[in-house]
Amino acid sequence: MSLYYLVAPFGAKSPPFTYKSHTTYEKGTLVEIPLREKVVLGVVLGSVQKPSFECKEIGEQKGCFDSRQVLLAEFVAYYYFCTLSEAYNLMQPHYGFGNSSLGNHCVDFVDFGGSQAIQASSPPKSTKSSTSTTANAKIVEKKSNSVIAGKNPYLTMERTLATKVALEKSKSSVDSHEASTNPHITHTQLHPLSQAQKRALDFVLAKPISLLFGDTGSGKSEIYFHLIASALTQGKSALFLMPEISLTPQIESRLKNAFGEQVGIWHSKVSQKQKKEILQKLESNELKIIAGARSALFLPIQNLGIIIIDEEHDDAYKSFQNPRYNARDCALYLSKKCGLQVVLGSATPSLTSYYLAKKGGYLYRLKGAFFEEAKKQYILENSPTSLTPLLLSHIKSTLQAKKQAIIFVPTRANFKALLCQECGYGFACPFCSVNMSLHIKQNRLVCHYCGYSQITPKSCLECDSQNLTTKRVGTQQIADELKQSFSEAKIGIFDKDHITTSGKLNEALRAFRDGEIDILVGTQMLSKGHDYHNVELAVILGIEYVLNGGDFRSFERGIALLHQIAGRSGRKHIGKVFIQSPQAEFLRGFLGDYEEFLAWEEKRRSDNYPPFRKLVMIHCSHLRQERAKEQMEEILPILKRQKNIHIIGHGSNAIERIANKWRFHILLNGEKISDILEALNAVKSELESVAKSSADLHTKSHSKPNSKSNPNSCPKSHANSSLQKWVESTQNHSSSSHKQNSHSQKSLHFGKRLDVDIDCLDTL
Repeated sequence: MSLYYLVAPFGAKSPPFTYKSHTTYEKGTLVEIPLREKVVLGVVLGSVQKPSFECKEIGEQKGCFDSRQVLLAEFVAYYYFCTLSEAYNLMQPHYGFGNSSLGNHCVDFVDFGGSQAIQASSPPKSTKSSTSTTANAKIVEKKSNSVIAGKNPYLTMERTLATKVALEKSKSSVDSHEASTNPHITHTQLHPLSQAQKRALDFVLAKPISLLFGDTGSGKSEIYFHLIASALTQGKSALFLMPEISLTPQIESRLKNAFGEQVGIWHSKVSQKQKKEILQKLESNELKIIAGARSALFLPIQNLGIIIIDEEHDDAYKSFQNPRYNARDCALYLSKKCGLQVVLGSATPSLTSYYLAKKGGYLYRLKGAFFEEAKKQYILENSPTSLTPLLLSHIKSTLQAKKQAIIFVPTRANFKALLCQECGYGFACPFCSVNMSLHIKQNRLVCHYCGYSQITPKSCLECDSQNLTTKRVGTQQIADELKQSFSEAKIGIFDKDHITTSGKLNEALRAFRDGEIDILVGTQMLSKGHDYHNVELAVILGIEYVLNGGDFRSFERGIALLHQIAGRSGRKHIGKVFIQSPQAEFLRGFLGDYEEFLAWEEKRRSDNYPPFRKLVMIHCSHLRQERAKEQMEEILPILKRQKNIHIIGHGSNAIERIANKWRFHILLNGEKISDILEALNAVKSELESVAKSSADLHTKSHSKPNSKSNPNSCPKSHANSSLQKWVESTQNHSSSSHKQNSHSQKSLHFGKRLDVDIDCLDTL
């Protein structure tokens, strides 16, 4: 007798398809399926009733996802408004199959009642000519067989969900200060904790979820290491998440010195061969510790007991591509559903995390520096960004003392813009509503949004005047001017233009650590938790551009960045922080305890903004301006009919066009995430029923994590009631409404896809 299953092809934007088989499959099983005259990989979503149309047979089984991965995929699809197949696609490594060979350019095909539309998901390629704008907008087509069946180390796990080790419901209380009897743990490599650190460790060990709010240099890293040791003592594995820029050979060396070869490192720059080895070692349970970027959350780590998220405030944990998940918030969801311990850590926690941790009783404040002599001296100068005599004198004294300096500049390149002084022409990118940045050494203007570049013109393209000027100095220009003032000093640049590979990152950090660089000029990459033990002077230029951004969190991000960069100086001795800005005196009140700033920011936020309400921005984009606006106007009346949400405003975006797409938005909020998701589902349903345009619909949602809950093991339903109802309704809807059989396989998925970017988690 045939059994029928819903199977989602990997990475597909369409709903799943119905297939038949004589074999019983568990949810999350990986199988080969025929699709459009090709054999692709798919994941079984569940069983369904026999449909009224003929179905194709499921092919060979290739493995399965574990229960935690199934739970996570269902949550991501539900909460971040993507398809289940796109959510499961997060679980696979980016090699063997997929679109990794296409770099940042791909095209997805979506059917609309028999007509095929091309949906560009990337900017056009850069060209060397400023002419023929349309011709230069190359779009690379995604290979139709990019998801292929084949041998892959991730897909050869012949386990089923039923044979997976169940996650334990309770956590045993152990004294982490005692020496471990586990031979894999070399406690002798762990540094002893101070009394303040021990108190913090005891607090964190007693909580299923905690926020370790520790000043820069307070010793959070050592507490993390002791937490990992505690998990290993209990026979558990540990996941240590951090921003990718922080995953340096130094952190890998520290982890391996403490815990031996049972440590794996996972991020985008790890080679395919290394990823294959890591997956094999995870399969054989040789690796007990994974240190990785956000994607490591989706790895099949056996018997996972703790997730540590360092720099929890960092935007690096959020994906800005579909699915638009936040790894921090997904981890909090897993804590609630699977009984995992989650530890958030930061010297500058987000207001949302701080507010909820304080409210929920899981905040621990670790004040002061581990080294008592580490102090800060602040020098403020009310001035636009420039190398003033006062600033140069402080740099000179630092170099004379055989110390190092770091200089933060918010802009890379030489200058942010090139302008005509006669007519005001700004040399805008032909594909974006922004001016291009000037790179003098390369003699090019470059768009930092889509990557388009052209040779720097010698005269204005509008009035032909050669009277050109520059605006907003960047890292390259500051470095060039420093070389004129300090010809003997060794100056390095630390930004995305110069640090393009992990090898260059590691070499730059090594050279600075070994004293081969005296002054390091960089963007916010400077703030990412690197230890600069010989830095005496931290210079912060142009912070006002960060503080005055268009986002309601811009001020919070700017003050956090200021504290993070300031924390790079004086790690073991007295440090100096030089802040140059027209708003310097205004900033004086925010230079003390960051907790005081959070209290001020909490009062400043109105009831319309997180953490008090969910904030949602729906972005409508299209190659034609009028079509993008029409899309927004189609959505507005649907939203106005929804209950329990409030439309704050709508219109064109601050940057109207990016990568040749015009962008409009609708801003709304609501008290409950369920109300917002209900409204978005209503929009989706009506747009699917019309399905008359290929316009993209990008939705960005802002809500908060509600982490206060008692952990329990993963339930058989893999979700709470709301999520489970959604999973079941998805299966019922797919099996009943998609009457296209597996021979025609025509997708009815609407092209105006809702990509929901929710930056914090809430209880559904």
